Amino acid sequence: MKKLFYLLLVFIYFPAQSEGVSLSYQGQALIQYAKPYIYIIEKGQYKTIKVPEMTESKPVIYTFSDTTLANKFTPENYNLFTLNKRIYLANNLGGEVFELRGNLLVRIDKSFEHKMQINSQIFTYDNRIFKFGGYGFWSARNFFTYFDLNSKEWEAYTPVQGDKIPPGLFDVNQYKDGDNITYFNGITINTYDNLKFEQTRDIWHFNLRTKTWKYKGKTALFFGNNPQNFQYKNYYFAFNEERRIIRVNFSDDTYEIFSNEAVSSKISTKLKPFIEDDRIYFFANNHASHDIDLVVVPLASFLGNPKEKNNFIETDIWMEYSAYILGLLGLLIVGFVLYAWQKYSPTKASKITDKHGILYLGKAAINFDEIELKVIKYLLKHDDVPNSELLELVEQKGVHFSHNIRVKNDILNQLNLKLKAILQVDVNFIIFKKSDTDSRLKMYRLNKQYFKVSEEFLGD
Repeated sequence: MKKLFYLLLVFIYFPAQSEGVSLSYQGQALIQYAKPYIYIIEKGQYKTIKVPEMTESKPVIYTFSDTTLANKFTPENYNLFTLNKRIYLANNLGGEVFELRGNLLVRIDKSFEHKMQINSQIFTYDNRIFKFGGYGFWSARNFFTYFDLNSKEWEAYTPVQGDKIPPGLFDVNQYKDGDNITYFNGITINTYDNLKFEQTRDIWHFNLRTKTWKYKGKTALFFGNNPQNFQYKNYYFAFNEERRIIRVNFSDDTYEIFSNEAVSSKISTKLKPFIEDDRIYFFANNHASHDIDLVVVPLASFLGNPKEKNNFIETDIWMEYSAYILGLLGLLIVGFVLYAWQKYSPTKASKITDKHGILYLGKAAINFDEIELKVIKYLLKHDDVPNSELLELVEQKGVHFSHNIRVKNDILNQLNLKLKAILQVDVNFIIFKKSDTDSRLKMYRLNKQYFKVSEEFLGD
């Protein structure tokens, strides 16, 4: 297997003098940065490079606690993590977890290489190793799993809230900020064809503390989950197929495009770039010597000048203004319903009117006899009517005075009962009181608020 040589070029100031340190390893290896060291783990040995001093350790020969694992252990299939000052290697196909204890590699999980989370995203949170998504067995995952250091088992980290949840995703980009994590520009599987992979520009936000999903919209452009893509502070750096460098600013959801082909055409996937003290560390393919150089340059020199700056999230009119639109639509519907109800619904008449000398409630004629109608008209014309005047309206000639009194009282009682029944209100329509000038005299008054009659009717 070809021997690879690493040349260290250190640029403290730009431009600056460079000094080379020759680094080498045999065969394939896991090369990963876990502050403050770059770990180079090969089969049978590993070494570290301390950053920023760039001092290389001597190779450490390691063995397995279970010798049956030695032959099938392939370092490049693992990701390295440090938790509680301990070093762990997690199989990126799923299942296996090793702990590196000095010169001993100990398998600590109680699982197996299930190959159900291929190309999942992996990170640490709350002193646990997490994985999200991944592909396997013609399907993709849309949930989190985590490795429990106590039980030595992989457990599900199930969401508990959210109006929507993402589809199964793999090869997806990941941006993490404390409890918040964002996934975007990934690959999903066609709903109707499990053999058809599709790009998705959907942006999904998850809060690891509340376990809540939220859909954020779509990215303005798609770039895949290139192995060199990485996060630094509130920025996410990506490399597209056109050899452009894209820097997404998650503080204001904008992106910039940089075109520095002198760098982007040479950057190697052997080491995911990382930034310390505004200097970027990356492996570069040396096309002249066919070697791989470990390069350190100021971030500003690495990027160059931005070619353009745009919004990273597409403006979704419905998503942004749907609450206002629905609120306005609701008000319009309520207003239309009230208008239609007021215009077309049958209304209950509340006043007695007249037509051709007959009293009506709404369209229904009211059956009053001649004497009753005479009393109502008289009471409508006058505010206070003496008892004597009402007796004149109802008296019968040739009968005793007391009989006429009873007739008058019966007519008034009958009118009260009729008007209560017709208008369906519990009030006395004809009331009496003592005269203001002579307390021995009775005065009668009609409650006129329930009547709306014409002058013609009153003048008959």
